[in-house]
Amino acid sequence: MKFSILTLFPDLIYNYCQDSILGRAQNKDLIQVEAHNFRDFTLNKQNHVDDKPYGGGAGMILQVEPIYRTLENMGLVKNGKKIKHPKTKIIIMDPDGKKFDQKMAKQFSKLDNLVLICGRYEGFDERVYKFVDEKVSVGDYVLAGGELPALAITEATARLIPGVLGNIKSLEEETFVEGLIEYPQYTRPENFIGLKVPKILLSGDHKKIGEWRKKNTKK
Repeated sequence: MKFSILTLFPDLIYNYCQDSILGRAQNKDLIQVEAHNFRDFTLNKQNHVDDKPYGGGAGMILQVEPIYRTLENMGLVKNGKKIKHPKTKIIIMDPDGKKFDQKMAKQFSKLDNLVLICGRYEGFDERVYKFVDEKVSVGDYVLAGGELPALAITEATARLIPGVLGNIKSLEEETFVEGLIEYPQYTRPENFIGLKVPKILLSGDHKKIGEWRKKNTKK
């Protein structure tokens, strides 16, 4: 699966994705992460990608042209229209978007290409939305840009792709599967400054351990 991220800061994407789960998945050719700098597709001599809003107002607005031309270069739009690719989805990081969750990550993991557009400044020229499939938000708070949300979506989606995680049981039992929060976990030492591991987990009775875990799983 390919993750194609449109951003003004491609190094933020590549630096994060070269290590840990995402790095290993790329080395195994299970996923591909590409960062596209839409500043490379601006036509003005100053390489500006933003301008003052029509009608006045604070801040600067990201222009539609550089983003459109980037998508055009990727073969995703042509002649002012979005080209249909059945296994490709273009999403844009937007506070007004649908809230990202584990269910959405699972849906995304079935795609061949997930395109994520990251904003900056005061947002996008409204015409950008003509060329996307969906607006997505990771929460009701403000960040400097869309790169962190895009990376969160990339990682949450990538780990659901077969082979990315070494142990498939991790996916079956982890937090948010079936809408639940995973039960408490413990490891050595058994006693740390008086804080002890529950005796049931040391008993070896897997039936009772399973019951304990089910009881301590939160909705």
